[in-house]
Amino acid sequence: RWSAVAAAAGAGANPLDAGMLEYLRLVYAYVENAVISCGAPDTFDVYEAAFEALAKMGFFFLTAEPKQLLLQTLENVNEVYDVLLSCVETYEWVQPGTTGLLRLWMLQVLFACFGQAQISGRDLMVLTDNDVSGAVSLIAFLVRCDSAPFEMQDAAGRCLVELTAADSVFLNRTGDEATNTEQIAILTAMLNKHVNGLIKGLIQFEIVEAFGRCICQHQQSHLRTDIIVRHFLTTIHNCLLYCSEHQKKLRQHLATQSTIVQDIMIPYIHNILPALFDNPCCGPANIEFQNLKSVLQTFVVVTFNINIFRPHIRDADLLVQVCRVPNIMNHISMVELLIKLAINVDFASGPYADSITAALQSAFSAMPPDSQARLQRRLTSEQGMRLPYARSAVKSVQALAFATTPEAEDPGAAAERKTARKNNWKNAKHKGKKRKRMFGMQAKAKNANRAPEDADESEEGNGEEDDSGDDDMPPLIPAENWEQHLGQTDESYVPSMAKCQLTGALMHDPVKTPDGYLFERAALEDWLLQNQTNPLTGAPLVIADCIEATDVAAFIQGYQMQMFAASHIAPEAFEEPPCPEVAPPEAAAPTPMPAPAPMPSSGSGTLLGDLPTLTPAAEAPKKKDKGKIRIESRSVVDCPPDMRCSIDGKVMINPVRSPYGHFFEKKTLDKWILNCGSVCPVTQQPLRGEDCLADPEMKKRIIKFLKGQP
Repeated sequence: RWSAVAAAAGAGANPLDAGMLEYLRLVYAYVENAVISCGAPDTFDVYEAAFEALAKMGFFFLTAEPKQLLLQTLENVNEVYDVLLSCVETYEWVQPGTTGLLRLWMLQVLFACFGQAQISGRDLMVLTDNDVSGAVSLIAFLVRCDSAPFEMQDAAGRCLVELTAADSVFLNRTGDEATNTEQIAILTAMLNKHVNGLIKGLIQFEIVEAFGRCICQHQQSHLRTDIIVRHFLTTIHNCLLYCSEHQKKLRQHLATQSTIVQDIMIPYIHNILPALFDNPCCGPANIEFQNLKSVLQTFVVVTFNINIFRPHIRDADLLVQVCRVPNIMNHISMVELLIKLAINVDFASGPYADSITAALQSAFSAMPPDSQARLQRRLTSEQGMRLPYARSAVKSVQALAFATTPEAEDPGAAAERKTARKNNWKNAKHKGKKRKRMFGMQAKAKNANRAPEDADESEEGNGEEDDSGDDDMPPLIPAENWEQHLGQTDESYVPSMAKCQLTGALMHDPVKTPDGYLFERAALEDWLLQNQTNPLTGAPLVIADCIEATDVAAFIQGYQMQMFAASHIAPEAFEEPPCPEVAPPEAAAPTPMPAPAPMPSSGSGTLLGDLPTLTPAAEAPKKKDKGKIRIESRSVVDCPPDMRCSIDGKVMINPVRSPYGHFFEKKTLDKWILNCGSVCPVTQQPLRGEDCLADPEMKKRIIKFLKGQP
């Protein structure tokens, strides 16, 4: 029957008559029966073969009727689909490789039905019953899997960026419905939960390592590398700017992945520089220019938070080369990024200090007076809403004092700018231009593709050059009613107590000194490495004397989340959404995606409907095959805190205990010691890898938990 159907379809574009459609329905019914009759969720080889067949048939047909039949088949097996997606990651944790390419083929079926351009981060959230960690798990698998077509990896990276922007938490607003405090509070809680789960997922499923492998896989294609690098940079950039209870874990996790900077990111910049040098008219319209700005933004955030990345940039000629890119010094935002990155890496202590100082001084001197003033404000009075830079590199700050020291101005000017900024935000909100924008980096790709008249409209009333008016962290609606908790707001609507008293930037991991001063942890740690004193009073201070400012962090989280949530208010967002209806495919089928080459066989709501959990699996007779592990649907991310590594919060596979009583994942601890030295990540006391002993009892506890055993 399949041979007859394939012959009638030709290359897949020929329409099928009623007889051939009936043959195809029977073929799909056969595969459907194989999926349902397996009964046990760990029969992965059978499931893999079945979904592989469905995916390949789905991509073969280019007309609407066969895709409707495939969609109906998916709806018929949705219970099995849901159970498999919910438990596959746990099986992989206990026995790596046991599920083969099952997830790839399962997702390929969806891509065959809807097309890669139509799958969004919101769809993955629905597919995993709004479990952001589950969505990150699927994305990490696709990005890491070298058998996945590039189109799927691109879509996975795009979906991850959407998840970091938190658009997937909210339903689209369709009108001008009124907002109220209760609605904002509900969305704030939703977004806070989403952010915490997102960062845990990024760490647990090693998204940095996955992107590193993907970039290496496609290194022969500049176009593909540009796309993957943009997704990676935007993800890290956005996540480091959230005020989250897992912020420190994320920073420590990134510190163990430092090779990605010198092995991938710096070589990537050197690869795109020739294209920029060869284009004397390069600017924001060029993808290389856009990606260069994305790299600089990410480097500013990363070097501020993690000092082990700094020498790789400071001791290379990278900044000197970037300063020579045509037209780069004509854009205030690019000059700002170069200044912040130079300070963060303490360029004054490096071999290229004179060249960098001369280039930045020349660029500043060439600016009109009003542009000079805007740049100075971006580095001083408006710093609360922009990317942070370190103040511990005193010599570097002094070398660039021409930009970091503002001129005296009329006090009324700041009040006028504050009023104008609020009006601009409101206008942008009413026009729907910035509703889904979170950080400045998020909008680059979208704005690059807009029509010129739209771009002009979005800048109407701005009065500044194309990129100088962008805010790195713009409140879409100025957050209100925080004065009693965080003090009065400045001209950029950031409360005074939400800003680090050293850097002036919005804090993401605040700590409090014994005498009550508040600092960003990364900034204070960096300062204390060189000074051992309170930056404001000069009194002796060590980091061990400081405590987490959990109350202030909670207020900052609420403030930050309110800014994002307020612009997504929609009454329907607070009601339980109905089961999504899957529309039949359009007559014009999506462009076929190449399926991966066949390989030997070695995740919970759904996009197909919110249906009950599959129960026959529990009634199926147990096989005596010791190679198979039967696990209930407990997720890896549900493990309690004591089963997680003290460095980055990942669930441990090979736990070791330090002499100080802390548990670490052995591989992660080895990386920490290699990159950060022989010091305990928790106590800052001396610690060697050989001092930490394996703990088999902890490993047994973790496995029993994941197996669902008491």
